[in-house]
Amino acid sequence: MSGQTSLAGHELIAGPYRVELVRSAADLKATDWNDVVHRAAGTIFHTWEWLTAFEEAPPGEFEAAHLLAYEGERLVGICPAYLVRQCPRLDYALALGQAEDLRERGPLLLAHSLAGLHGGPLALPGHQAAAQALVAGLEQAARSLGAWAWGVANVPADGFAGRLLGAGYAGAHVATAYRLDTANAAPAGYWAAMPSRRRSKLYREQRLGGRGLTIAETDLDTDILVRLTHELLREYNTPTDVLPEPFLRAVSRHLRPYARATVATGEDGEIVATFAGWEFAGEWSMWIAGLRTGRYPAFEPYHAMLAHTIDAALTTDTRVLNLGRGNAAVKARYGAVGTPLYLALKSDDRRDTALLHAWCRRLEARSHASPHGLGASSRCC
Repeated sequence: MSGQTSLAGHELIAGPYRVELVRSAADLKATDWNDVVHRAAGTIFHTWEWLTAFEEAPPGEFEAAHLLAYEGERLVGICPAYLVRQCPRLDYALALGQAEDLRERGPLLLAHSLAGLHGGPLALPGHQAAAQALVAGLEQAARSLGAWAWGVANVPADGFAGRLLGAGYAGAHVATAYRLDTANAAPAGYWAAMPSRRRSKLYREQRLGGRGLTIAETDLDTDILVRLTHELLREYNTPTDVLPEPFLRAVSRHLRPYARATVATGEDGEIVATFAGWEFAGEWSMWIAGLRTGRYPAFEPYHAMLAHTIDAALTTDTRVLNLGRGNAAVKARYGAVGTPLYLALKSDDRRDTALLHAWCRRLEARSHASPHGLGASSRCC
């Protein structure tokens, strides 16, 4: 965080919606911020606790640059954002899109990171114009903070993403999150609705993968989370700096009130696999997987754990189960629907914007060539 430019409380946009810049989560009122997240259908990745963890132990070099939109004195919109100086996930995307030279151009202002499953601004119902004001504020903040480009990461493919592309942003579909609507379903009806052949195959895979294991939803010790997560990353030759230990410990501690984890325990009592995540405002986000790779050369407990997680969501107040990125074919067989996530970027310099368009085209082509998109770099569950 050294060398941070001081613009705390700086007004970026005036008008019907006033936009201000805040340089630390400590300067935000958690209850007011989370109230907007909740009422604007945001997720755990927009919450004050996530921002606090990210600021405490960032997975790279980031400076907070959060935006708030007010109507009068009422907070009606928010946009988490970071001035990114170095990020392993962004470096991976630059390499994948053959644009490593863009790394040398300086910091990028991003709302908010590639680590989450949702990004971009949020606005209260009836205040959608505040989201546009926040985008204008993001552009102004980029100029004030010396960023050569700005944009949003992991914004869902809805009308907002389309408006960004229509405004000249370079865009790429970089990942897909797989979601299940669980609000109006019960376990018996959910499984019965599947074609019988598929249901029989899934039951067989669940029985085989769960042999000798106890699958349960339980508290997860942070030491175990770090160890199993890093074992699985190494198994797939993924650098652990995409999810460094201090970051995992910070999110585990700050987001503990929302934690929901599915774990597989062997007959000897050892936890050998986990799906770790959190539930906020009725959306349960299974963010990451971990595995004792020395005992399981493949993720054999996967089907049994996935079935247990779905049943747990169906029998609680969970409205949406977000199964994260990766393993697209398997999640689709369980009825999950893909939600495309976009990276959208822009620069004041037309030549730089042209380079961003070229990068995004190559990036999208490469990510589409993989069934996991950019999720392959993180092995999130």
